[in-house]
Amino acid sequence: MTARGSPAGIVFRRLDAEPERGEAARLLPDCRLDDHDATCQWYGLCDLTATTASGLAGVVVVRSVDPTTARLCGLAVSAAHRDPHLGRRLVCEVADRLRAAGVEELTAPPAADRRVAALLAGAGFVPREQGQGCAAGWSQLPL
Repeated sequence: MTARGSPAGIVFRRLDAEPERGEAARLLPDCRLDDHDATCQWYGLCDLTATTASGLAGVVVVRSVDPTTARLCGLAVSAAHRDPHLGRRLVCEVADRLRAAGVEELTAPPAADRRVAALLAGAGFVPREQGQGCAAGWSQLPL
């Protein structure tokens, strides 16, 4: 089922193959959340109707911190896909996947890019208290 307001033909899925991750990594330099590593899980919004070589509309990278907490390590939406709802959909899809796996909280480091910060706030992230084992500027999304 397509999320309300999302273009038809855009699907959310895990990106496991190295060529997919390479394509996804090209979207990430502008995300300003750059602590992703080999232990991270990569997910994407893929445009099945794309006529160009790249059908990747967006990418999100998360890392498990412990059984109930995950960290957002990367987030980007392709400039070729101007739909303002795609970023929110991407965050919501990964939140649903994590919630189903028993994760209770998704955290995010401070986002230097205003668009990423606005996207996180729009998706429900709230400032995290400093006493919760993190530096200032971190945010959290209770799942």
